[in-house]
Amino acid sequence: MSSPTSVMPLPIRILLALLLIAGLSLFLYKIHGVLAPFVLAFVLAYVLAPIIDRLEGSGIGRTSSILLVFLSVFSLLGFGVFAAGNRLTVEVRELTDRMQRNESTQSLFLVHNRGDAPLFIDGAEWEYVDGKPNQTSFELSNDVILPLEVLPGQQRGISISFMPDSLLFTQATLRLELGGDRAGQWLVLPVVGNLRHGNERVPSELGLKASEYQIRGVDLEPNWVDMGEAGPNVFTDIGKMAETVQPTLQSYWGDDLDLVTLIKEQGDTLINTLLGSTTVFLGGVVSGLTFVVIVPFVAFFFLKEGRQISRKVIELVPNAYFELCLNLLHQINGQIGGYIRGQILATSVVATLAISGLSIIGLQYAFPVGLLAGFANMIPFLGPLIGIISASIVALATGGTLAMSLVGKVVVIFLVIQIIDNILIQPTVVAKSVEMHPLMVLFVVMVGSQLMGIVGMLIAVPLTGILKVIVQSIYVGIRGYRLQ
Repeated sequence: MSSPTSVMPLPIRILLALLLIAGLSLFLYKIHGVLAPFVLAFVLAYVLAPIIDRLEGSGIGRTSSILLVFLSVFSLLGFGVFAAGNRLTVEVRELTDRMQRNESTQSLFLVHNRGDAPLFIDGAEWEYVDGKPNQTSFELSNDVILPLEVLPGQQRGISISFMPDSLLFTQATLRLELGGDRAGQWLVLPVVGNLRHGNERVPSELGLKASEYQIRGVDLEPNWVDMGEAGPNVFTDIGKMAETVQPTLQSYWGDDLDLVTLIKEQGDTLINTLLGSTTVFLGGVVSGLTFVVIVPFVAFFFLKEGRQISRKVIELVPNAYFELCLNLLHQINGQIGGYIRGQILATSVVATLAISGLSIIGLQYAFPVGLLAGFANMIPFLGPLIGIISASIVALATGGTLAMSLVGKVVVIFLVIQIIDNILIQPTVVAKSVEMHPLMVLFVVMVGSQLMGIVGMLIAVPLTGILKVIVQSIYVGIRGYRLQ
């Protein structure tokens, strides 16, 4: 008599499945940087597969078809990079610089007292080389309290802060007034800021010139100071514009409303979160080696060996479920391919419309902002809002006196794009067939932003859509199989 087969209780099976999913998710998170090239290759393979299948059906070998398509596609990509890559790189760098620019910098110099008597510094004043007596770009930091004393054989650090209202090259001289038995004498320290942004250069004799004015027994280290680069960033510029409307808003919301500070603090937090994470991610993943070597190689492998891989997987399935798994693979393959190709088509059309429209109204950085709007359109509900807000921020920061008028034009452009998208693009694109609840969209976008910044926000929804397609196909297939 055979012993009955032991069956694991359902709660234990569910618990083990959950633990397996959690462990797999943690593993994928740990290696998400390594997976990125494979995801890109996966997408590229799905996009090119129909073209290669058609060429193969016309009598050309599969390997020859893949190489022919790769040669054509990468030639076009190379031409596109050559034509637009430099402009995009320059504009993205400039825009990122304006977003993340330090508003102020600090430097420290030392006063060495090599004499036998105490050194007293009673006061300080600035002399600007450009002859603007009211300019206040440089100042002693708040922790410097005059008068101060430097004992014989000791040194004292003095901190200078630099907070200009523009990126223009600025040069000044700090004059420290001495007291005690040296009353009437001055220590002189030349200071420059935004040296890399101006056409002028510090004279080579600046340090020597400064040393001529030093007093016996007292040394300054260094004898001239470069404060580096600093200036207002995007949200500072917007904050200055908000100062004009803040009194009106305070009359409705109360004096506690500080719109300028709110814009500054929240803007800095947003930029640091998005661009900071994005820079880290792209720096480790998107490199020349990735795009030129790894992605094409893996995509070639997927296209060349994809059928054999599917066949090997099917061979592992018991005969009772062979037909079910074969149908599931076919459905998943068709759904994912349609979803990816639809997303790329919709993104390309919206990006083209956005770049063209923003260029017509004269918005600076129309190219990167339009591309962002196109990619953001993959995010349901939030995508169009991201495009409008991004373009409006750039308009406010670069539009000058015509900023509000430019913002109005930006809103009109995006309204027209959304009308075209909803009437012409969405009904004909398979990409819109995968629907998700707004709360799910918000959740996956926040998770993507936390992990990979802007890149994570843009790819979170499409990846979730692909997973949903897979789960739906498996569920429908299994359910239909059981009903038979």
